[in-house]
Amino acid sequence: MAMTRRRAALSLARGLMAAVGLTLVWMAIVAALAVWARLSDGWIMALNQAMKLCAIILGATVAIGRGGERGFFTGMALAILYMVLGYTCYVLLGGGAFAVGDMLGEILIGAAIGAIVGAVLANMKPRR
Repeated sequence: MAMTRRRAALSLARGLMAAVGLTLVWMAIVAALAVWARLSDGWIMALNQAMKLCAIILGATVAIGRGGERGFFTGMALAILYMVLGYTCYVLLGGGAFAVGDMLGEILIGAAIGAIVGAVLANMKPRR
């Protein structure tokens, strides 16, 4: 039982690290585009939302894999951790105020996306 929990925690950590890595690379690209292409705030917000979606999908794929176990819960947990970590970093780095309702809404949408991606991955045939 303890080994199963440890394995689940490690896979969740791997998925979270992949999501964070993608986020850092994407943020650097968007920052460069914002300076050189003079992106509007609307474009930056859209790219930010797309980044969150792609990061959750990548993180769930790394954590669960095709034919993995407990995909629904692992995907949901990964998305919630990713979103809470993102908002925590935003506040710690001096980000402006945000509406709590909007934040909770984004976390719930992220959790739903992670759960759906995890369920789909867990129900796919593994590559072997």
